[in-house]
Amino acid sequence: MSDITADYTRLTPFYPGQWGVPGSYVPSSLIPLLPAGAGNIFFVDGGSTGPTNDNGDGLTPVSPKRLLQSAINMCVTGHNDVVIVLNYGGNARAVETFPILLNKDQTHIVGVQSLSNKWPVVSVLTPAGADTADPAIHVTGQRCSIRGLELGGGNTAGCLHVGSVAGVWGCYVYDCFFGWTGDSVGQDGIRVPAGSDAPYLTVTGCRFGASVTRDGVRIDGNATRGSIGVPGYPKNIFKRIPGIGINLVGITVGIGIFDNTMALPSNTAGKGVTISAGSTLAFVDGNRCNFGDTAMANNPYADGAAGGANDWLANYQAITLVMPT
Repeated sequence: MSDITADYTRLTPFYPGQWGVPGSYVPSSLIPLLPAGAGNIFFVDGGSTGPTNDNGDGLTPVSPKRLLQSAINMCVTGHNDVVIVLNYGGNARAVETFPILLNKDQTHIVGVQSLSNKWPVVSVLTPAGADTADPAIHVTGQRCSIRGLELGGGNTAGCLHVGSVAGVWGCYVYDCFFGWTGDSVGQDGIRVPAGSDAPYLTVTGCRFGASVTRDGVRIDGNATRGSIGVPGYPKNIFKRIPGIGINLVGITVGIGIFDNTMALPSNTAGKGVTISAGSTLAFVDGNRCNFGDTAMANNPYADGAAGGANDWLANYQAITLVMPT
């Protein structure tokens, strides 16, 4: 560790002797990015600033892994380990196997970025083409989080998939971009696949853009008691998503949809939030939707369930409070 200087802080594991790593060295400037009680820290640089092989030990920013999957594989399930993505681009995309599997419980991926730009762009796009049926990342570990990345999926996949048949609990996605630029295309932004559940899936402070070809958040399965937006947290922004901003396609139970702001692609009913006939106990409040610079004529909210199955409070069609169709 001769390359470690006084600018680095050593973090001691909470489980000494059990992790196979003697502790993590982190630049002091990156410590605010870490979750409370962070375990070992591993580094990835898959961009032009990074290595052209995957031989780094991943323990410092000057010896990062090239591949995100390699850093995740170093994490120990349930130990609150963190992967810091310094950069990610074509250097890693050319050799990464997609989807990247976030399959270690209580593991957190943090991109080094600013509010205006997510420098790490984890996308299936490569110099040789695209993995059309794969998301960039598929979360199957419990209580994981993803922050500060721009994510792009294949033509028939979401940018990010969350869920499994058994259920993926407590995934938190925040401060990420989906389809915001042409470098992060995908069919949907965040998808819970059919037959999967993602209990307590929570999404805050994310931006969804027109480079996705269908929906912003699409729940084909279930996200029991999940929350797309949380009161008091940064809002999710949906900008001219071609399909539906938040689309509950499956038979969902107890989802919250709060404080999302949506500029819609057309004056079309149900383009903001659509809830399927079989969904129950959804709680929808504080959302704002409109198309263009005049009040849209069609109601952007649609609820196909029986009367009283879901709870709708104060949601705006332009500047007017409306109930769903």
